[in-house]
Amino acid sequence: MTDMLLTFYCAAVDRDGVADGLRHGTQAPLHLRDEQVLGRDFGDAVAGEQVRGALRRAAIDLIVQEEAVEPLVAIVTGVRRGHPVRWHACPVAARGRIA
Repeated sequence: MTDMLLTFYCAAVDRDGVADGLRHGTQAPLHLRDEQVLGRDFGDAVAGEQVRGALRRAAIDLIVQEEAVEPLVAIVTGVRRGHPVRWHACPVAARGRIA
């Protein structure tokens, strides 16, 4: 079984709803952080973000088994939110806990 780092990028105002949906779908710990996205891809930006040239987003990371990725993406798809969510999954080559 392959561990996957699954990251969802959502509008800051949608963070809590997306995180709550994920908490109901997995026992994996969720790591939340606020991000400011700079760039030229403003397809997901509201008018104020387009004017500023920066998007306020939240990133939610979790490590799950590969077969859990699709069901968790389906959960986020069904969560009530106001903005699009982008996501990606990457295999975890190594991990551990340092005490």
